[in-house]
Amino acid sequence: MIFEFILVYRRPDQFEILPVIRDCLGKVLQDNLIEFDVEAIERMVLPRIERPGNELAGDDGEVHQRALFGFAIDLPEETTSLRIIVDEFTEALGETTPVTHLVKFEDPLLREDLARWAEEISALEMKLRRVLTLIYLNAYQDGDPYELLREESVQPMNKERPDPKHMRDRAENPFFHLTFSQYISLNRKPELKLPSLLELVRNKEAYETFRAELGRTPVQDEDDAVLLAGLKERMDAIEAMRNCCAHNRRPSNKVEENYLNARPLLDQLLDGYLARWEYQEPVEEMTWERKAREAVEHAIAHAHWDEDERTITLFNADDDRIRKTVSNREDLEKYLCDVATTEFYANAPREDGEFLYECDHDGIVWAALEDYEDRLAEFFQDGKST
Repeated sequence: MIFEFILVYRRPDQFEILPVIRDCLGKVLQDNLIEFDVEAIERMVLPRIERPGNELAGDDGEVHQRALFGFAIDLPEETTSLRIIVDEFTEALGETTPVTHLVKFEDPLLREDLARWAEEISALEMKLRRVLTLIYLNAYQDGDPYELLREESVQPMNKERPDPKHMRDRAENPFFHLTFSQYISLNRKPELKLPSLLELVRNKEAYETFRAELGRTPVQDEDDAVLLAGLKERMDAIEAMRNCCAHNRRPSNKVEENYLNARPLLDQLLDGYLARWEYQEPVEEMTWERKAREAVEHAIAHAHWDEDERTITLFNADDDRIRKTVSNREDLEKYLCDVATTEFYANAPREDGEFLYECDHDGIVWAALEDYEDRLAEFFQDGKST
């Protein structure tokens, strides 16, 4: 595994930098209890380039030639704690006389990390674009789907904005042409300049309408707006890591820590949003199931709630003179279960006198009461029965 470096050093007459590099590498290996013989370590250090520079006076007044030296170290992949070895070697050599400057370039370990992070961020950005597309296509249902940013202060950074044909040919939309940092600034209208403000005043008949228009954001749906506003606290950490990947540089420990904390949270936020709109395979409802459901829904929808007595009176669908009054949640559910069961088996098919299907009366009743939960809890003040 090869790691490439260039260093700057002060070179006295007849001085060789190679032994300094080899000694530094040998000491780091030895400190980490990794044994190689001297010849093996010499073979690990590969000189690449050397470029002499000018003669300069040092702080001690002595004149030395400044030189550039490029080299690589070739470490066996099976070497224990490769990252620690490379980091300690880099730090130690940078502090070794006569080295004054050291830069590391090729780093296979870093390249693997950056490739993994870049792949994660790419998948995350595509998921984010999916969510943003759902939000904005919903916000502008009657508009041009290639002009989703028409009310936004954020616009593509390209000198020439992508035209609809370009995006259509590539199955893209405007979100594919934003920089990563622009996502956090969505749902903000540009400041109104005087001509636009005067036009707005002329077109609005009432002051309240005018004021509402001034405060209106491009995305009005509350849940969608909350998601857009919440991006910033997580996106900053993702962007910092993305910049490291884009520019092939090693992230600081803080950048890496923030990214590892923020990425799963943003991923979870986006997954949760997409789950709200997840496609549900239509389930065919059998006639007897529908009859049972409708009977229960009719009974609760046409019931009389007596606030004073805290009772609910339910009426027979065919004859409202037949009724049942209940004063607690348990009796209510029992009555509705009987309604569901009666209607279910009145319509369910039989074979040899036996019903082919069994009524899920509890499920039917619980589903029918879902929209009444808050009212029931307050009405009976005993919560939901089990």
